[in-house]
Amino acid sequence: MPDENQNQVPNQQDDGNKDAPASFEAILEKDPKLKELYEQHTAGLLNTVKATRDERDGLKNQVKELLTKSEKGSENEKALTETLLKLEATERRATFVEEAVKPGIDCRNPKAAYAYAVTVDAFDKRGNPDWSLLKKEIPELFGKSSPPAHGGSGTDSPPETNDINSMIRRAAGR
Repeated sequence: MPDENQNQVPNQQDDGNKDAPASFEAILEKDPKLKELYEQHTAGLLNTVKATRDERDGLKNQVKELLTKSEKGSENEKALTETLLKLEATERRATFVEEAVKPGIDCRNPKAAYAYAVTVDAFDKRGNPDWSLLKKEIPELFGKSSPPAHGGSGTDSPPETNDINSMIRRAAGR
């Protein structure tokens, strides 16, 4: 006779998941080999992000330096000022989207939320978005998004059942 405990899932307990790690970082800390593999996998991406940010900051500093050297009222000054404003707007938009998808904010549509935030100037003096104002003004853009729950062919209709009762009902026209 087979052992009754053979079909049980390991680490499954009646009193909840005590052994479940609190976060992804906790999982990595438990397994050094997994942590090393993860760091190797993400190292290139992190280096690219850092290099891109450094390049952006360098360009911003160059534009500011050229702006101070240009003649007041010249075409170069106007073009550099416009470029600097575009760069700052791009940086603000990237920061907004980065924060919008974080847990706790749960923005369903960062692009629409950013457009609204710019329209009503929902930013503080340092350029940080006022999430409480945005959640109050446009609550439909915030919250956990839930995909359709039906396992059909990608539609919102429930999957067709193929049991004998369903076949008889379909044949009878009901």
